[in-house]
Amino acid sequence: MKNRTIITISDIKGTKSYSISGLVRKYILWVIAFVVLTASIGAVIVPILINKVLDLTIKNEMYKKDLEEQITAYDKVDDDLRELGEIIKLYEEGAKITLQKTKEYTKIASVKSYMLKILPNGSPVARPRVTSGFGYRIHPIFRTKKLHNGVDFKTNIGTPIKTTADGVVTRVIATDTGGYGKLVVVRHSYGFDTAYAHLSSVKVRVGQKVKRGQLIALAGNSGRSTGPHLHYEVHFLGKAINPIDFVRWNMVNYDTIFNTQKGIPWASLVNLVQKQNPNLAITRR
Repeated sequence: MKNRTIITISDIKGTKSYSISGLVRKYILWVIAFVVLTASIGAVIVPILINKVLDLTIKNEMYKKDLEEQITAYDKVDDDLRELGEIIKLYEEGAKITLQKTKEYTKIASVKSYMLKILPNGSPVARPRVTSGFGYRIHPIFRTKKLHNGVDFKTNIGTPIKTTADGVVTRVIATDTGGYGKLVVVRHSYGFDTAYAHLSSVKVRVGQKVKRGQLIALAGNSGRSTGPHLHYEVHFLGKAINPIDFVRWNMVNYDTIFNTQKGIPWASLVNLVQKQNPNLAITRR
């Protein structure tokens, strides 16, 4: 019985006794001590672990939210980059179209400049003032109804007269013989001629090449005239046409003359100019 422990358990059915050896008793005590120690440690560690888990959970949610925000930001950056790429593409396409249109406009402008260089346009005198227009009128000297083949500009004697297009001087009357008085006629390209009459002085000779805007004479009162003025005519294939449309013709209202001067086959004329000048890209409406 030495080193043994007697455990007695009583209930309604009676009393029972159990004998436990010293070794078993030590084992039980160690188990109880271990359980108590484990429970004690667990009571301290578990709350710490729970707090750690909660902290990690909160941080995980924060990181997750931050990651989602970054992903959203990256998606926006991708969208912005795609939009920027589309804008650049549209800009490049627009630049190509603009460049193409610029080239076309440049060609058209060069064509217009060429046509206005070789065909009569603008006024032969500065600050033109028309005193008598083209068409039938009562002649100021004969007092009969006659066709006036040109337009009269009011001038002073000695007012500079300039040619209205490049050409060659084909006729010069340098002395006053009545009628048109002193006269200069210039032949231009494609069947056009211009005439400048009632001059006081002639500054060119027959066969001389002249440029648009070049001084060719001085205004006067020679021939059958009632006062100083310039009589100016425009002819196409030998027929007098209204010069006023050509006087008003310029780069701004370039197309207008195609409708006002219907007697001139402009389409055929332009095609001929294009054929003879292949470097010009001429476009006719």
